[in-house]
Formats: sequence, structure tokens, C-alpha cells
Amino acid sequence: MTINFTPLITALESAPILNNELCRVFHGRGHSIEALSHLNLDFYPPSLFLVSYDEIDDNTLNQLTETLWQWAQAHYPELITSLVYQQRAGVQSQNTVMFGALPNPHTVTENGIRFLVDLQSRQNTGIFPDMRSGREFVMANSKHGKVLNLFSYTCGFSLAAMQGGADHVMNMDMSKGVLKVGKQNHQLNGFDKGVSYLPHDILKSFGKLKKAAPFDLIIVDPPSFQKGSFILTKDYQKVLRRLPELLNQTTKLLLCANSPELTEDAFKALIAEHTQGAIEFLARLAPTARFIEIDSDKSLKALVYKMSHSPD
Repeated sequence: MTINFTPLITALESAPILNNELCRVFHGRGHSIEALSHLNLDFYPPSLFLVSYDEIDDNTLNQLTETLWQWAQAHYPELITSLVYQQRAGVQSQNTVMFGALPNPHTVTENGIRFLVDLQSRQNTGIFPDMRSGREFVMANSKHGKVLNLFSYTCGFSLAAMQGGADHVMNMDMSKGVLKVGKQNHQLNGFDKGVSYLPHDILKSFGKLKKAAPFDLIIVDPPSFQKGSFILTKDYQKVLRRLPELLNQTTKLLLCANSPELTEDAFKALIAEHTQGAIEFLARLAPTARFIEIDSDKSLKALVYKMSHSPD
């Protein structure tokens, strides 16, 4: 079966490549073009990063990557100097540099912040492009604040908070490896003071958090599933139950879930049930640009809450 790859070229033509910043080019996972719903294409300057969630035969893959590379070299040969393919189907991801060579170390920029990335990692790259709108919210709501970043991964929200003028950010993640990258990210941006990194299991560490409370801004962005440590549908409620202990009268919260099975209404109901009326819903953040979704219930949900004026 011949697949029409023209929509990827159309997406490249409209993508803000000249900005030379991290961006989604084509969001196939949004299912706006069903035949290409297994493909995403991102720009991690200076590399195009193509991801497939289905297996692609060699002929189709070569045709697709050759088409993308020829377009890149015809239009932006100075800005796009490599193309990486990641196959995420099957038991283990595989990453292949199809054209060019990757910089080492590889850093990308977003809103003036630099991030270390790894396009040859079989897991995630070091930053989630779909959470740009969340990082922008944090940047705009952190000035002079004390910020708590739970499930911090490589500390992207912390970088945004520091860029926004936070006084202090506490990052907590059970993986020492990602926190080490997070610390390197802060050093890369000159944020050497006012940041702490706690390699702890959040579900067992609320005593430490309560001692450090209250916080002005709290971000909760857990993995949908992390073998042996976190299952979103089972463990999120354990975090929600303890959040009221960490608030002041003006605390804002950014509560995130990236599970297609959890609808927005179900997520709100989960939050309401387990925070016992201590917080109230303000808004759902708009999707990051170019993350076009047919069904918003299946996409990333980033919900803003505040301390309730009339807790039960």
C-alpha cells in the first residue's frame, strides 16, 4: 500500500523552522489524518526527529526519510543538518541517524531557555514538546514564588520557573539520572542558586514536602505509567489527597495527565474527590501550537487550580 506523505511536507512548509527553536512539525498522533496517525515529526535544531508508533517496512521508511531530507536540504540546509528516526513499536524502541550527524552535546532552545536533549535515547528525549504551553504558564506565574515540581523528570518546569523569576524551586523525582540532567540544564542556563533536587519516591516523601510547605505554585506531571513506581489511574489519587497540606491562600496548581483513557471530566472528578474541596478549577491550558487533536479528551490535559475560597 502506498502512503501519501504530502501532509508531512505541507507541515514542514508551515513550521517555524526559521525560529530555530524546538517545535512539533507534524502531529500524526492527533488523528487529523488517520493514515498517518502513527507518525510524529519534531524539529530539535539542528535535527528533524521522526517517530513512528507502528513498524514501517524498509522501503517505505527509506522513501519517507529521503523525501523529508531532500526537502530540508533544498530549503534549510544550514538549519537542518541531520534526521533521526525512532521506531516506538514493539518491545524496545530503536533510534537511527538516517542522515547527517548529531551535535554532542545537543541542546535546543525554547523561550530563551536551553535544554539538553538526546535523540538517540530509546526512551524520551529529555523534553516533552507538547508541554510548552505548561512551561509558559509556569514562567508567567513564578515571579518571587516558591515552586514545587513533582515528577520533575529533567526539570523543564523548574527552568521555566527560574526564567520567570522564582525565588526557589524544589524538584522531586525518584530517578537520580534525570535529576542529574536537570541540574546540568540549570547550570547550562546560569541558574545555580535557588534550586533543589530531591531523588525520592514522591508517594513516600510527603513528610519532607510538608516541612518545606507552603508553596506558591505546585506542578504535578506524573508519567502515565512507570513500571514498579507509578500507575496514573491508581496512584494519582494518593498525591491529590496530600496536596491540601502544601497550600497557602494564593497557591496555584498545574495538574497534568497524559493518558488517552482518562477524559477531562474523569480527571476533574478524580481531583475533586481526592482534594476534598480544598482547590477549585480555573482553566485548562490550550494545547501547544501545532498539537492538533481531533479528540481533546485523548490529548494532554493540563488543568489550572487555585486554593478554594470555601473549602469543605
